[in-house]
Amino acid sequence: MAGLRRILEEMAELEGQRDQGLRRLRAARRRFQDLVALSAENQVIREALARLHTHVHLFRLLHDTQVTHLAMAEHEEVVTAIAARDPDAAYAMRRHILLSGERFWRLFDEVKDTDKMAVKA
Repeated sequence: MAGLRRILEEMAELEGQRDQGLRRLRAARRRFQDLVALSAENQVIREALARLHTHVHLFRLLHDTQVTHLAMAEHEEVVTAIAARDPDAAYAMRRHILLSGERFWRLFDEVKDTDKMAVKA
């Protein structure tokens, strides 16, 4: 649990930074996700996360501090639930995944709308 807390602290320090800080933030997120999956003793989820970094690549394209702040709060909820050995930890993780998906769909919609406006111009 201390490892997850340290990673969260590192991510909080890097929040809002650009360039090297952003690269370090992405690396910290990957470590966080891997450690959560490892602590759940779920090899399937761990391997899926290791292979699927679409969200990281999308985040790299459009770094939004509001999105980072929201994700950080969700990560904290997950860690708090895990530390308490609360069965709702799975709910906290599911909620984070669903909210992240909603944020990305909004991003896709914004890009699609921008593309439509460019075609009309």
